Amino acid sequence: MDQVERDRWIQDYYAKQFSEADRLVTRSANGQLEFVRVQQLVSARLDRHSRVLDVGGGTGVHAQWLAGTGHTVCMVDPVPEQVAIANRVSSQIQALVGDARDLQFDDESFDAVLLLGPLYHLQERGDRVRAWQEALRVLTPGGIVFGAGISRAAAALKMVFARSFRDIPAEALIDLLENGSDSKQAPTTGFPGGHHHTAVELAGEATDAGFENVVTVGIEGPAGLGLEMLAPTKALVSAGNVIADAAQSAPPIADLSPHLMSIGTKPLNTTS
Repeated sequence: MDQVERDRWIQDYYAKQFSEADRLVTRSANGQLEFVRVQQLVSARLDRHSRVLDVGGGTGVHAQWLAGTGHTVCMVDPVPEQVAIANRVSSQIQALVGDARDLQFDDESFDAVLLLGPLYHLQERGDRVRAWQEALRVLTPGGIVFGAGISRAAAALKMVFARSFRDIPAEALIDLLENGSDSKQAPTTGFPGGHHHTAVELAGEATDAGFENVVTVGIEGPAGLGLEMLAPTKALVSAGNVIADAAQSAPPIADLSPHLMSIGTKPLNTTS
């Protein structure tokens, strides 16, 4: 499957089959934990009243939170139906249809960029690095990027827990673990992945794109996979948060988190 086919799959999946807002808010304890952890990781590094671009922002869940805390927020997403929802549910954000690889914004327009959706839908490394580079271009010097990936180790373990690995060819599972790819799987109506990262790989993409001081953490932490199977409660989310915070920067443990996040800074002495 090439990226053009996958992009069509992405459009159909998010427009007709799946609610990203439900995933983060109501569906599971892990979804709520992810939402809380993203808020913690981002808010700890943002100055007040920052200009933030949320790339691949879905229906605007993160964008609405950021706008509600005093930031000026613009959101782009490739799926028109999701952009329409984002604009409908909040008058505080500007949501536009757009592609992470070709952002329609001037250089140095934002203080922070979120790449929480695009990277795991882009199967070729060149496309992912291009998305990082576009984030670098639109950031002011010293601006911060937050880029998320799906852990290949956690993805494989999730298959084992769900016993879905029985329906996947052995070479596809090997390809996932060794290369992060799911290109050997036949298209389905399920999640239109593209690429699964390791913590080291995600950081390497950000560094190669030109970011400095890159750190990579596990978002949900090692408890995330188990929490994916449980209904959300305040106690579960709180316990998962404590574990995630304690384990977030240890590379082998970070790779057990369902989602990874690389955080980097645009150098002060460059303009792109």
